[in-house]
Amino acid sequence: MYVRLLIMMALAIALLPSDRARAAQASALPDELALRGDAFIEVLLNGAPVRLEVSAEAFGPPIVNPDLAARLQLVATGQRGWLFGPVSVPGWSSVETIDFGAGAQTMTISWADRPVSTRADGLIGVHNLPHKRITFELAAPVSGERTHIFTLARAGGRNNARLGTEVTVGKRRLMMVFVPERAENLITAPTANFIATHLDGGFVPGSDGTAIMDFAVERPTRTMRIARPLELGELLIDKFAVRVEDYGDPKRVGEIGENDPRFRKGQILVSRRKGRGKPDLLTRIGHDQIAHCSRLTYDVERREIRLFCADRQE
Repeated sequence: MYVRLLIMMALAIALLPSDRARAAQASALPDELALRGDAFIEVLLNGAPVRLEVSAEAFGPPIVNPDLAARLQLVATGQRGWLFGPVSVPGWSSVETIDFGAGAQTMTISWADRPVSTRADGLIGVHNLPHKRITFELAAPVSGERTHIFTLARAGGRNNARLGTEVTVGKRRLMMVFVPERAENLITAPTANFIATHLDGGFVPGSDGTAIMDFAVERPTRTMRIARPLELGELLIDKFAVRVEDYGDPKRVGEIGENDPRFRKGQILVSRRKGRGKPDLLTRIGHDQIAHCSRLTYDVERREIRLFCADRQE
């Protein structure tokens, strides 16, 4: 009887998955993450289930809400802060364990004393995800769509990393970040000065607005049109929301007058204005610009951003 029990125990142990087998099972993460509608993912943070909102606009380490940081008893080992022009949001960071479904890994996590998301436990950028491809499914695909391919660029270094593509304006490279969760194309005041001096831009009268940034920070904006559209592949970008009080004054943009000759069809312009200041050269491309597109894919492995779009109806 005793011998039979030992044999059964040995068989049971043999049938248990080995450490190597368990590691293989844990690493079975799909190559592609498809995000439909509200872009949320479920992860384990220090072993606790957490829901994070995926943002193409987010930069730097993932950010969690302060109530989650308190619940998980996160202990700050470093300081972290976010600037939105004159508005400063101080915060903290620490190295924690996170599991996307392929086993735990360490990653810097940050938080502030105000929530970064009202829909989830926190916010995570595309650049933080371990998948080879991340696709935002924006709308139902239609027949005749074309694929637009852009070279994927990484900017911001370790602390402020973000993914986008680049386009040359004058002698500088603009970083273009696709942000389907934001409606407008958004830039700061010095970048507006830079674009306006190269592509002849002006403010649209009566176009005051508000941009909502992370942590629900509100920044005043005005709409700027440019006479010569900025060409991003086959996308023609001619309108921006300008954060008029952030990092400078857009005094070189000027105003668009009634029947402004710069915006007459077929008009050829050569700008003689000189750009000044130090623009951040960052442009957020919003949903309105790519409303005719059904999918946005970040292919990290191939270093490509792909947009699947129908012909735009003007």
